Amino acid sequence: MDRVVMVDGFSSGKHLARRLKESACVLRHLASSAALDSYYYAGFDGSLYEDLLVNRDIEATVAWVEGFAPQFIIAGAESGVLLADLLNERLDLPYRNRFDRTKARRNKYEMIRCVAQAGLAAAQQCVVDSWVAAGDWIRGNGRFPVVIKPLESAGADGVAVCNDLEACEVAFRSLLGKRNRLNSDNVQVLIQEYLVGVEYVVNMVSLRGRQLVTEVVRYRKQRLGCGSVIYDIDELVAPDDPAFQVLVGYTRDVVHCLGIENGPSHAEVMLTGTGPKLVEIAARTDGILRPGVSEQTTGLGQIEATALSIAKPAEFERLLVARTSYRLLQNTYNVSLINRLQGRFYRDEFMKELRSLESFFEAVFYLEDGQPVATTRDVFSQPGTVYLVHPDPEVIRADYFRIRVLEEAGIYLRPLLGGGI
Repeated sequence: MDRVVMVDGFSSGKHLARRLKESACVLRHLASSAALDSYYYAGFDGSLYEDLLVNRDIEATVAWVEGFAPQFIIAGAESGVLLADLLNERLDLPYRNRFDRTKARRNKYEMIRCVAQAGLAAAQQCVVDSWVAAGDWIRGNGRFPVVIKPLESAGADGVAVCNDLEACEVAFRSLLGKRNRLNSDNVQVLIQEYLVGVEYVVNMVSLRGRQLVTEVVRYRKQRLGCGSVIYDIDELVAPDDPAFQVLVGYTRDVVHCLGIENGPSHAEVMLTGTGPKLVEIAARTDGILRPGVSEQTTGLGQIEATALSIAKPAEFERLLVARTSYRLLQNTYNVSLINRLQGRFYRDEFMKELRSLESFFEAVFYLEDGQPVATTRDVFSQPGTVYLVHPDPEVIRADYFRIRVLEEAGIYLRPLLGGGI
């Protein structure tokens, strides 16, 4: 019976924990910090674990973990990656990633620098702690737009695409010295060239340095007037898509050079006119995944594959030996809700409309009825995600446009007290 410590079992990590529990693993949960954003705890199920601890003192945490004698320590969400790496190194567990690359798997500057040093195509960049240095690099680069982002964050938190020097300064000053959604202070700011092309996600699961491809997804994002970038659609692509092989080959090299040898990886890659370039990569499962959707669309999916690599490694090895890519059984969109107006959130009328859509599969909301809902500016301010699944991509496309029409009409909004929406 495998013993597993899940560090920050939030986001898609809660689904991984459930699959491991169903595979007869014994689980303990470790929260990486007492100051985690409440967003992470949405849908968290503490009953999956035999014990829970919040990390407040690293030596006490190590003793608690050692007392459990786990065979596996894994991160359920981005906030848990560094602590999971440290604990794996301290306990010398075999299912772990190279510790000398742990910083490069979280710090986006070190990440891209590591990729470039390996001879892989990568964005031009700099990291600065003053606007003077930032302005000098931007002027020297001589091209707009440029991307301003935190060194360590997730979910497009703080990411801005800027068209001129004034916008760059506003974005820079809004980040420096502020605390991000991963509970770390932005003591430096990353500036990168803007990559032009089509953005994809390449999800893999590794075991002893070999990777199984579980999803390749085409992103569509929206850029707000303020420069912030928000998620719109994730569209799963078939293995015979012209972009598939070049994206997978490049991402395998990225995974290798960043020392991801065991467990999931979630890479965002821009396919530019000169080939793929890494946007960023994370050593955890893709946060938007749902096992039920994966079962309907590929028959496996990253969450299930990660569970197999831990609880049933022989079965996972057979998939590696077969070296077969996933099959696209049905088409799918993951539709990120984009709220344009302030109000209070209520789901009933919206759910009634969603159930009438031919491709509707599931909706996940991040708010309770009656909660105030702000305008969407990043993944943390999305009201939820709608999952569409159907054999015919045209049906999905039509249903997607219907969702956006409903949103524009304020389908899930009610007025705030004392005023209109």
